[in-house]
Amino acid sequence: MHWVLIAVAAGLLALGIPNRPLASQERPAARASKVEYEGWRQYMVNCARCHGDDAVGGVMAPDLRKSVSSGAVNEAGFHSAVKAGRRGKGMPGFQGTVSDEQISAMYAYVTARAKGRLPAGRPGG
Repeated sequence: MHWVLIAVAAGLLALGIPNRPLASQERPAARASKVEYEGWRQYMVNCARCHGDDAVGGVMAPDLRKSVSSGAVNEAGFHSAVKAGRRGKGMPGFQGTVSDEQISAMYAYVTARAKGRLPAGRPGG
């Protein structure tokens, strides 16, 4: 395996493609508050399958960063949507599955992503 990586790196250099780390590897992840980190954990368990990793949207559901940053969804609306769902749009309700505290944490995480304070990927905790 080690020789394969060396061969790939040599091939990239031969093609004039620099061997640099990905942008996500160049800077350390921002430090998340305890609430934001818990929000990331809950988001990944309950929301990412439809809304995409990092709240960027998926095939079935919108980019939550845009919903929050545009003001289309405030914290009360976020709580309501998570609890009751949006059946007409295909979103199930999570009443009884996640607590109000967990929903608030998810909102804090999505808000930090929307404001650009937390980059994509696992936040530093």
